[in-house]
Amino acid sequence: MKFRRLSALLCFLLAACNLPALSGCARRDVLCVGLVTSYGGGDDHGLNQSAWEGVQQALDEGLIHRADFIATVDARDRAKNIQTFLLDGYDLVVTVGLGLEEDTRLAADEWPNRGFVGVDQPPGEPRRNLAVVTFPEDQGGFLAGALAALVTQTGKAAALCETKGIHSMWRYCEGFRVGVHYANPDLRGRVMYKEDGSPSELFNDPQWGEKQARYMLDQGVDILFAAGGGTAQAALETAAAGGAYVIGADEDMYYQVKASDFVLSSAVKLAGPAVYALIRQAVFERSLPGEKRGEYALGPYHSLERQVPPSVRERLEQIRRGLADGSIQTGVSSAPCS
Repeated sequence: MKFRRLSALLCFLLAACNLPALSGCARRDVLCVGLVTSYGGGDDHGLNQSAWEGVQQALDEGLIHRADFIATVDARDRAKNIQTFLLDGYDLVVTVGLGLEEDTRLAADEWPNRGFVGVDQPPGEPRRNLAVVTFPEDQGGFLAGALAALVTQTGKAAALCETKGIHSMWRYCEGFRVGVHYANPDLRGRVMYKEDGSPSELFNDPQWGEKQARYMLDQGVDILFAAGGGTAQAALETAAAGGAYVIGADEDMYYQVKASDFVLSSAVKLAGPAVYALIRQAVFERSLPGEKRGEYALGPYHSLERQVPPSVRERLEQIRRGLADGSIQTGVSSAPCS
């Protein structure tokens, strides 16, 4: 009876209620959620894994009957992967990452009686059957900056980001800047943006990332935060190899950086709670809001756990809670002033 009631609640939005009762996910009384990754599997220690944990929580609590994911191997398969779930009768499809934004919106238009959740995708034009999970990058950078300020030995902590013309990158680095100062008013975080290069090099200019990281090391920087795909990873690799602690962005970079023992932490996106909340809202409130804000947290300290004493961890947790409940404001706008 419980699942029949939940199915009835979803009928106006998620279930194709004019269909006859069929086997599997096409049945009216069977609620199915499918997740399509941007790239890779559900164990990436990042956004895919976090979003999948939210779906799994809904399954474990009995909100839905079935949950599956498709790991995207080739970007050309993204639309096909979404369609696979829809043709199999899945009620709600979760897609992860900016690369799936367009395909998700097209599918939402084509299938108005199914629900969609786009994780880490911009709001865009609202659709009644589509919700997106967005993340405040300034808060992620703020947490990274606070950690750097509380751990640095030289008093020189720095951040490196892709061009500030990409607003998410600007919010990351400016958030870092103010986070350093918030945690230690005597310090000023150093910030560097990549301001030149061709569009083809966006997020993929390891030579620039390596060069700037070496410059930071020469300046005495002992903690480097970096955001921006392959550009950032090259900077983190170089700084870690040079003996500096590094802080990653978006996912746990401990599993990406070769000199992993120098990865202090990462500002990770928590998609799971938001995805779970949206599934729950779709079930009980029969609606999907246009946008839901995700949160950031600092990832594990791994082998450097001793470098972050309990007093520092407590302070960082207070900052995280303050950012989440709005009692701490970064002061960073959504985009740089022109």
